[in-house]
Amino acid sequence: MATKWKWMLWITGALLLAIVASVIYIENRGGHYPIYKASSFSHLMPPTASTASISEPVVQIGAGTLRGTNAGSAIAFRGIPYARPPIGELRWQPPEPPLPWQGVREAVQPGSACTQRTSGLTPFFAPMAQAYGSNFEQSPIKSSEDCLYLDVWIPEWPVKHALPVMVWLHGGSNTSGSGTQSTYDGISLTRHGVLLVTLNYRLGVMGFFSHPELTAESPHHSSGNYGLLDQLAALNWVKQNIAQFGGDPDNVTLFGESAGAIDATRLMTSPLAAGLFKRVISESGPAFESGQTLSQAEGFGSAVSALAPSNAQSTPLTKLRALPVAEVEALILKAKEHFPTDITAATTDGWVLPLSPQQALLTGTIQKVDLLIGLNGRELSAFRLAAAAAAKPSGGQSSLTESGGLKKFSEAARHYFGSWTNPAIAIYLGRILLNKDAGLDAAANDLIVACPVGAMASLTNASGQDVFVYRFDRSIPGKGESALGAFHSLEVPYVFGSLRGREWLWLPSSQDDASLSDLLQTYWTNFAKTSNPNASGLPNWPAWSDEEKEFLVVNQDASVTAQRNFPPFLSSLRANELKQSFKAK
Repeated sequence: MATKWKWMLWITGALLLAIVASVIYIENRGGHYPIYKASSFSHLMPPTASTASISEPVVQIGAGTLRGTNAGSAIAFRGIPYARPPIGELRWQPPEPPLPWQGVREAVQPGSACTQRTSGLTPFFAPMAQAYGSNFEQSPIKSSEDCLYLDVWIPEWPVKHALPVMVWLHGGSNTSGSGTQSTYDGISLTRHGVLLVTLNYRLGVMGFFSHPELTAESPHHSSGNYGLLDQLAALNWVKQNIAQFGGDPDNVTLFGESAGAIDATRLMTSPLAAGLFKRVISESGPAFESGQTLSQAEGFGSAVSALAPSNAQSTPLTKLRALPVAEVEALILKAKEHFPTDITAATTDGWVLPLSPQQALLTGTIQKVDLLIGLNGRELSAFRLAAAAAAKPSGGQSSLTESGGLKKFSEAARHYFGSWTNPAIAIYLGRILLNKDAGLDAAANDLIVACPVGAMASLTNASGQDVFVYRFDRSIPGKGESALGAFHSLEVPYVFGSLRGREWLWLPSSQDDASLSDLLQTYWTNFAKTSNPNASGLPNWPAWSDEEKEFLVVNQDASVTAQRNFPPFLSSLRANELKQSFKAK
């Protein structure tokens, strides 16, 4: 009996020692770097640019003459058509150049948002505002198929020297949102010496729909990816016209958040993007995805057209083109009942995307552009609240612990964790049991966002490009902080300096947040100017390397610090390991 107790005490002691050693290892794997408080970079706000003009803001571009307007400290040209309206026979066609106009076009009002639900982003933001004890108010979105317009924001007029250009792709799951949202006005960001372009692109079924007839009528034997083609058309417009506004067409940075980040990184893998941008900033939207084949996308398109009203005189595609958008969207929902799919997934169509984004990254078949990429600390908390608001909670276990959920999680994780998959899952399950929603958010965050972010960083770096990685953990103190943390899209108002803008009034913020916003804007615009976010007087942001995997952390208290060994713990994110695990073809 004494021997038995001795063994039990020995095992218990060994386990305690292992736990202590693990904690020490985890605490030290990030390295020891200085922490910079928000107050230490509160001096970064650039002086307000003067908009006093010696001439009115008028430019002559290929399609005609435009007159802009004063917008705060900036000059704005709004509602500029970069393509013909994609209506009638042009529905589900690549965008065509805009029609020219006579006289001076007043570029003072934004163009229409692309077709989407009238509630816009309310289902996403309203539950979070409620968590903070406030309300999110947004007028119903007025959208149209006639929506291919962009805005140009300039810090001064006339421009004294050619400015770096930043082209923004808005988020919204490729089904909602607009480049004209008040969050994205360029007054604050352009004060850092850049020119900003924001744009609308086709969404949902109008922007991402394949069909055999569409493929047959295409000279490229391709269909789908029309939203990406819109973005490429806007980038070509920038290449041809932005010098007239004072921008440098050879110094363009493409940046976006969520779906906009996914699209930006998809375009990194498209041969059609050659020469259109020098670098990409991807916020919470890595496109390390296998997507779908063209035949799979066409199969769903055929299922949709089969549901359209019969007409012996019309082909299936003709019938769909004649229907109002709302009726086409209703057919999409009906078809999904028997043919579940995500129509906005990357479609390997052989033209826009010859390879899936994942295979393009694994094989290095990408545009040679530098990359700044990152994520927020609890991306999935916002979607969890939105889902709970949209439907009554089931009262069951989380999807990870439901029957089949753990198996799917394990299969997806194995590419990133290899032989450490089972121990990693055990750690995640323990965290979920201890921390419940926060633990579930962390597990989903690591697998769905952090692992692909690390993979894209390593594979882009292996292609010879400079890469900078961040994790945004800042959470806003208040009633909703414990439920949300650093939720999906929270970094956006920092990047655009719009924390006190109309769309974010529900979220309390402090002077620390204003200082942090200045820092992030400085980093983002420095990267847009030189491919390096660093400059004298800034907290150092180390570049990514396969060995150190260094990254910048925006801490919960709005301070920043560098760390090494990008999480998740136990993951294998080196380029060669990823190529072997995912079997690059």
